[in-house]
Amino acid sequence: MKQVIGGVTAPRGFLAAGLSAGIKQSGKPDLALIYSLLPCIASGVFTVNKMKAAPVLVSIEQITKAPSIQAIIANAGNANCATGKQGLCDAWKMVELTAEELDLLSSQVLVTSTGSIGKMLPMERVTRGIKHVVKRLSPKGGMQAARAIMTTDKLPKEISYRVSIGKQSFVIGGIAKGSGMIAPQMNLPHATMHAFITTDAAIDKKLLDPVLQKATEDSFNMVTVDNEMSTNDCVFVLANGMSGVKITKQHGLKEFKEALRAVCIYLAKLIAQDGEGANRLIEVSVKGAKNFKDARTVAKTVAGSELFKTAVFGGDPNFGRILSSAGASGAMFDPQKLIVQIGNVVLFKRGESFAKNQRKAEKFLRKKEVSVALDLGLGTGEAVAWGCDLSYDYVTINAKYHT
Repeated sequence: MKQVIGGVTAPRGFLAAGLSAGIKQSGKPDLALIYSLLPCIASGVFTVNKMKAAPVLVSIEQITKAPSIQAIIANAGNANCATGKQGLCDAWKMVELTAEELDLLSSQVLVTSTGSIGKMLPMERVTRGIKHVVKRLSPKGGMQAARAIMTTDKLPKEISYRVSIGKQSFVIGGIAKGSGMIAPQMNLPHATMHAFITTDAAIDKKLLDPVLQKATEDSFNMVTVDNEMSTNDCVFVLANGMSGVKITKQHGLKEFKEALRAVCIYLAKLIAQDGEGANRLIEVSVKGAKNFKDARTVAKTVAGSELFKTAVFGGDPNFGRILSSAGASGAMFDPQKLIVQIGNVVLFKRGESFAKNQRKAEKFLRKKEVSVALDLGLGTGEAVAWGCDLSYDYVTINAKYHT
């Protein structure tokens, strides 16, 4: 697997574009389009928040019923959530307008929105924007699309890999957004973070759905910035088959799983690293849990602990906050078997505090990536979660951001 340039337009047959349609008051890019020259097998996962936004409801219906998908239209600056019947009509209107401009069936278009909740979309601007963004579609437009889905993100997020299977190869690429209201929990087929992934491999939907679900569980569902689950979270994968590589249970499935998981984890870590007001990425690794579920629970609980996040911001190796979070997580837990490290420094081992090592751990809290490891000593369950420190800037940003 080799990293290549291009993001969602690195795979063959994909075009993308992004522009400012005037949805954001700042005038920054706020409308993105991803388009495949050929119809795609598509899979998606969506937020389990009961307060789902209108575009989430529309895309669930589209991806569940449509035999193929060929485009994704996405806006930033307005979540189109809590907007009633008109919001649902507007989401469908975005689908229909995009389909009309691209000469597609309306069933072949997915739609997403992100931004402030409770405001109606400025549909005159959206309509004009859709007409213009179609004209800007380009095989080099992946970064434009990545910028156009950003809200409070500081940086665009994209990645793409070429994967070889014998003498053949396929490409898989993705873009994502997210820096606040991040604690996704997404299921099939029904977190704000968005991720759009494209590939020129060919794969049956019955294979693609569980592969995406597992990749999401290991990546986006293990990210937390502020323990807030969004109304608009979604991840889409589009596969157009233009590489000629056919993924089956007998051919290439292992390589495809690894590549999709790698794309998802790369983007998930960027989301955590770009958390609102964040200075440091926190990676929490858990092993020795009784099972995988317990490992995930402990890892994400520690990564999401506001007390520990503030300790990291302050450069304080306060391992008591790690112990408290792990013990309160609800997972099977025995302090007499637990080992806790920050970096390579042991701070707690099988019931005994190693507080004398705290000064040694301080240097690891000055790094841009802070690693925390817990060994529960109970079984074979392992998991990794990602979060970020909690700074003054997070409060400032969200005190001014109207949700």
